[in-house]
Amino acid sequence: MTIKRILAGSLLTSSLVYGANSVDLNVNNNTLEISGDFSLNEAYNLNDDSNYFLTLSFLNSEDKSATNTERLTTVGFKMINPYIDDYGFKFGLGMKAVWADNSEDNFLALPIQLFGNYQIDEKINLDINLAYAPRVLSFLEAQRFISAETKINYKIIDNGYTYVGARSISTKYNNNSTIKYDQSLFFGFKVQF
Repeated sequence: MTIKRILAGSLLTSSLVYGANSVDLNVNNNTLEISGDFSLNEAYNLNDDSNYFLTLSFLNSEDKSATNTERLTTVGFKMINPYIDDYGFKFGLGMKAVWADNSEDNFLALPIQLFGNYQIDEKINLDINLAYAPRVLSFLEAQRFISAETKINYKIIDNGYTYVGARSISTKYNNNSTIKYDQSLFFGFKVQF
């Protein structure tokens, strides 16, 4: 069973790297997340006023006993302003579909996302990502989805960053049960192509 997981993870990683404009991998004690952003500007000859991306992400979290595994799979769309303003900020927004595998109930939500980036200097920048889906954007047995994440990135090579971040993700179901995902520090790296 473990060999199948390793092979499936390797195939997913290699296919993400092949077509992605950026690949992101982060971990902590009990959580692994891999994600990729695929630029739509080049593929569809979109205008350059914004950078448009298709986003994919998979998060796997285990409790301390490793008996309970919670997974989040997301597919989304985001638009990011390619220009940094005079104060070092740039912003974006998006929407994604979230499937949660953390309960016997089925969970699907379509949260709205806000992105922010603050360029501290040439090598260091700060990212903030907020996502929220109220009841009207939650389906099946879902009632609400909330996610908040912040990262401080350090540029180690021309197209590569290492970072430390913190996140909080929670899903709420129609039966009023709330499941909180990873709420701790994590570290990782991001490569842009």
